[in-house]
Amino acid sequence: MAWWIKNPLFFSFSGLFCLLGAMNRPVLAETPVVGPPWDDPPHQLWFPVGEEIDYEIFWGVFQVGEATVKAEWLNRDGRRLLSLSMRAQSNGLVEKIYPVTEFMETILDPVSFLPLSFEKDSHEGKRHSHEITTFDHAAKKGQWQSLSKNKRKDFAIEADTRDLMGLMYWIRKDPIRDGETRRYRVMTDEKLYELTVAAGRRDVVALKNYGKVPCIKMEPKGMFRGMFTHTGRMWLWVSDDPRYTICRVAASVPVASIKIMLKRVRGPGDDFWTQGKT
Repeated sequence: MAWWIKNPLFFSFSGLFCLLGAMNRPVLAETPVVGPPWDDPPHQLWFPVGEEIDYEIFWGVFQVGEATVKAEWLNRDGRRLLSLSMRAQSNGLVEKIYPVTEFMETILDPVSFLPLSFEKDSHEGKRHSHEITTFDHAAKKGQWQSLSKNKRKDFAIEADTRDLMGLMYWIRKDPIRDGETRRYRVMTDEKLYELTVAAGRRDVVALKNYGKVPCIKMEPKGMFRGMFTHTGRMWLWVSDDPRYTICRVAASVPVASIKIMLKRVRGPGDDFWTQGKT
């Protein structure tokens, strides 16, 4: 969705989408497979499954990376599940100095919209981290596993615990309006935290492929490393239309000024985003 400064050259997108695969993914045998049968009609959601959103990431005036966020159906053991994924990578000079690639995926039950698993595979220079978190909502237990370090940790969750990426799509079901503040409980770093999202004034964001887009400016505030920090601030501009998508992100931290801009929306739909590009 995935959102903190990992080094002075590249801003990791992981915390944001957690708000934004040519790799092998392990089978999560311990995760109960739920969801309707694959041959049943797809569950109707409030956003188009098949949607892909491309973003450009800037450090100051320099573009340092790109990211794509995708929603798609997944067939697992004959059941229809929902995959929300984000893939980001550095480019240009940054790629030569400090290459970064990151992949995140949340697998959800499309009916309850609760996560079954969250996977993160991150390469930063010579460092590699591959982690999987699984959720057992009935037992109120979660399990974090590091495949790169061969470590495992169990932790408590709540019956309605969400992860960051799933939360960013869940918010789209009931959009936050200007002047409104909402609080959420969310899992990250194997702990539950409170996330506050305060919606401010209406604003306009200029996108090179779409022109001027009416948006609502928001400021998320959290007390955890995976999304926001104590020493910086972040703002989101979310389109004020039925798609309700993030058009711009700005982050101000001690080591850099970060900007993320929507480049292109792909996939199903006949709205302005897929049909009305300039």
